[in-house]
Amino acid sequence: MRTLRMWSGLILLSLLSIGILNFSSEIVPGKAFDSTASFLILGLFAFVVMRTLRVPTNIYLGMPVFGWRFFLALVLTVNLIVVQIRGEAFSELDTQGWIHGVIFLSAIAFAEEIFSRGVVFGVLLRHGLVVAVMGSSLIFGVMHLYGYIGEYFDPWRAYWHVVSAIAFGVFACALMLVTRSIWMPILLHTFSNAGLLFTDIAEVKEVRAKPISVDLWRGITYPLPAFATFVIPALILLWINAGTPLHPRLRQLAIKWRLIESEEKLPVQES
Repeated sequence: MRTLRMWSGLILLSLLSIGILNFSSEIVPGKAFDSTASFLILGLFAFVVMRTLRVPTNIYLGMPVFGWRFFLALVLTVNLIVVQIRGEAFSELDTQGWIHGVIFLSAIAFAEEIFSRGVVFGVLLRHGLVVAVMGSSLIFGVMHLYGYIGEYFDPWRAYWHVVSAIAFGVFACALMLVTRSIWMPILLHTFSNAGLLFTDIAEVKEVRAKPISVDLWRGITYPLPAFATFVIPALILLWINAGTPLHPRLRQLAIKWRLIESEEKLPVQES
């Protein structure tokens, strides 16, 4: 019964969050920052919920814990960011576009990460790490269906986005655990969404007006490479976070890159 209440509460919080994004723009003056303000309001709402519920993830509101684990996580994070933003024409943005863009992307990342990794992950963590990672990532992914509801709903595009978002969520959870800070997933999320700065809404609507026609197998498997791109590094980070000793070859590389001292005993991460 308690588990049912917990999941019901998380679903209600998710629906309320979508409602905040839908209706907050109506009470925020001006048009230029409507979306930004909506996400900021959602982020502040999630932050208040996070603090009120006193979820375990409150300990991740501080700065990252630096060490060899952090630097390994940073390398994987930078690699994923490069994969996400390569090919984008950043030179097309002027100074004002950069400023507005960074604020907008930061607001999205702050709202979604505080809600998904802060609130949802924190609530589910009481039921075990696997439940927290998978449950929060699943809710994070499904909530992205919000952007596809409407006149031009395409089930394949929606499915691909949800699968990719779930994979991103798994990595974001692992990144937060290893670095001991929710700000690292927020940073990753901010840069990963950089493509939004170059999105032409009219062009998106035109593309979505043409439903995708693919065979069933192709449609199901299409997002799997992107899924693996995030999940495999996430599993590596979760493995390390469990306190598993490094393979001797990896230990040699860590010593060579001066991430650890040759005489240093690799610390076991506290759970």
